[in-house]
Amino acid sequence: MIRRPPRSTPKTHRRQRQMCIRDRDSAAGKAQSGQLKFMTFNMRAAGAGLNPLEGAGGVPGGGIPPPITNPGIVEETKVSLTRIAAAIRSVDPHIIGLQEVRGTHQAKFIAEKLNLNYVYAVHAREHWWGLAVLSKYKIVATRTKIVNLGGRHGDRIALICSLDANGRNLTVVNVDFVPENFKGQVQETLPLANPLEGPAVLLGGFSRPPEYAEMTPMRETMTAACEAVKVYEGRCIDPVYGKVDYIFIDPRYFKVLNAAPVSMQPGDGKAPGGAWATMKLRD
Repeated sequence: MIRRPPRSTPKTHRRQRQMCIRDRDSAAGKAQSGQLKFMTFNMRAAGAGLNPLEGAGGVPGGGIPPPITNPGIVEETKVSLTRIAAAIRSVDPHIIGLQEVRGTHQAKFIAEKLNLNYVYAVHAREHWWGLAVLSKYKIVATRTKIVNLGGRHGDRIALICSLDANGRNLTVVNVDFVPENFKGQVQETLPLANPLEGPAVLLGGFSRPPEYAEMTPMRETMTAACEAVKVYEGRCIDPVYGKVDYIFIDPRYFKVLNAAPVSMQPGDGKAPGGAWATMKLRD
């Protein structure tokens, strides 16, 4: 894995050796009228080929699967990633949180297709996949926080990025929850994004629809973008793929203008997809 950290490397989590950062010197991130568009997108381990949970010794999450060398699978993976990049481009977000990213090469491939900065970090024990943040803005600093899931899933991470959004510091927290120990995941994650002095966005897959009681602390502390725009509520909580992907914001700093779910294959809950939201950064 080739890692290209910025010259001024911020102090990060001790798992820094498993984090890859690519920062492009680009001014493409200038939003019009202070508007920002965020996107959360679950890649569903695109192009995994074989069952990625079959790790060392057949133990789920127990190791890194062997590199894909089958030409057919390699080509299929490129097609899948190209389609995902095209789906993201169609929304044209400024900042994207990706989940179920199968390695640095996938984050790099999509970022280069879209000419974006990116950072990738693996989950704590599930070394075959991780999270990524892609951005039109400069990624100033990154760190990870281990989130204890409990049960068979082992631990995962929250990926926390500081961005320079036209001179304003913006914090983005990307997560990927599982149904087990949901309360514990909420307790460990919420302090990362709230309270913070300055605008912060918490996005990702939360494995729970909004009506579940376990979601109450999230919804009481922050605002779900899709729920903030009532006219689009039906689109944002689609019963198949729109219920578990959220973009949470602090209403002191953001006003949500528009939001909707997105899917590579509407009606298929296992297809790559997520949600997007356009908002205005308050003065």
